[in-house]
Amino acid sequence: MIDDLYNKIGQILVSSYPDDAVKIITKIEIVEENDVATYVFIYFDNKNNRKQFVPDPKVTNDIFHTMLELKKYFIDNNLTNGKPIWAGCIVEIDIKNSKIDFEFKYERFIDVDDDE
Repeated sequence: MIDDLYNKIGQILVSSYPDDAVKIITKIEIVEENDVATYVFIYFDNKNNRKQFVPDPKVTNDIFHTMLELKKYFIDNNLTNGKPIWAGCIVEIDIKNSKIDFEFKYERFIDVDDDE
């Protein structure tokens, strides 16, 4: 189940980025009330140029709801080890090598002008 959610997030992201993206970095931060999220979308093209990206609103909606499913899975299966649930994550996808990495964050980590 958890792998399905990770794969779904990866598929949503990879299909939403421009065709010349070879590495994508998506920062997702969900507020404590689970009713809104902040996003930063970055990618590197095949010439290693770093670019910001704004996807279709359907993409952010799909990511948001899948992240909520992932949070629920963590809570329902006691994967937090009694600690508070994460507030968001940074998803890095190396498209060339088909690798995905999730780095979970437990405190606020996206600034309004964040482009890193």
